[in-house]
Amino acid sequence: MPDPFPIPGPRAYVPSTTLPIPTPVQPVPVASDAINIAVLGSDRREDWTEWHTDVVQIVSIQRDRAAVSVLSVPRDLYVYIPSLWMSRVNFADFYGEAYDYDGGGPALVRDTLLYNLGVRVDHYVRTNFDGLIGIVDTIGGVDIPVHCRLSDYWPYPDENGEYPILTMEPGVHHMDGETALWYARSRKTTSVFSRERRQQQVLQAIWREARDAGMLSRVPALWKQGRSMIETDLTFTDILDLARVALALEEQNVRFYNIGAAEVTPWTTPYGGAVFLPRWEEIQPIVAEAMAPLPEGRLNRTYKLVEVWNGTSNQDWDLLAVDRLYRAGFPAVVGEPDRQDYAATQLIIFRESIKGSGAEYLQHMFDISDDRVFHQPDESSSFGFRLIVGADYQTCPW
Repeated sequence: MPDPFPIPGPRAYVPSTTLPIPTPVQPVPVASDAINIAVLGSDRREDWTEWHTDVVQIVSIQRDRAAVSVLSVPRDLYVYIPSLWMSRVNFADFYGEAYDYDGGGPALVRDTLLYNLGVRVDHYVRTNFDGLIGIVDTIGGVDIPVHCRLSDYWPYPDENGEYPILTMEPGVHHMDGETALWYARSRKTTSVFSRERRQQQVLQAIWREARDAGMLSRVPALWKQGRSMIETDLTFTDILDLARVALALEEQNVRFYNIGAAEVTPWTTPYGGAVFLPRWEEIQPIVAEAMAPLPEGRLNRTYKLVEVWNGTSNQDWDLLAVDRLYRAGFPAVVGEPDRQDYAATQLIIFRESIKGSGAEYLQHMFDISDDRVFHQPDESSSFGFRLIVGADYQTCPW
């Protein structure tokens, strides 16, 4: 079997028998109206001869249903690169360019994802650090709910040539392009899996800002401006169609999926590289759900609206809870609390029937004890639930 790291030189490989080449997994069924786009973010520079694709997100867009699934693929996932060797998935794009794969890097990424995850990829969007910075700055920055305290070196030196430490506390932060890039790449105080969730947040924040600023209705001008920031095989007609879906998209119909620590096995390559071996029996259900049609229950908004009170003096804790609710498929709004000295988080249920309401899921998601769940039926209420965030609320659930 070819080695995961080729000897410098054109098409020169080192044989290795460390791992057998896995057989391809069965293709995962995809919703009939879905278009799957591989969003790739790399550290590529003009004068670099090698680069890595540190962002690999599969965005599955169900056009007729106005629903989206986003599946993150760990950059260190150790997979078979078709026609080549075993390697990290974040080398596939580079290898496709370096070894003249038919269709280049994006085509090899496409075939790698199909071979190892069974996911059909229809198109790609590729950008680099400068491209992401430009996109975020073009839309005026993004507001991102920061759930977990984050601290890491700022990638740009100060006037003394030193790299200062930037720290973000939980709350909603407005970020320009450079800050959003730092947020998406930081690993010093978190895991690679946490970083992938933050990358998803940046993608979501870009969509939100473009939608709220009315930019999705100005696609022709934005397309002309953005062509220098991204590379894609999507046509302008494709972009117009996707903009239509984005305009109709509801927050609770966006689903996020991650291949996390429970779905991989840490492994060290013969060269000392720390990678993750995929555990297909654990990964398959996640991929299958991500690619499946969005359940009708979520499309029809079966879950009643959740009103969130910030029962503490901690700024933005209500907004953080609202963000978690939307990611779980619950529509939510911020309400005005009656006071801000709640010691414990509470859940009030206004629906007459609890069964099938999602109450148990909410209780589990926010770790609320039974004695803090109150049933107060009120069918006239426009809310199904009231979540009161107390001082015991854990902003960082991961």
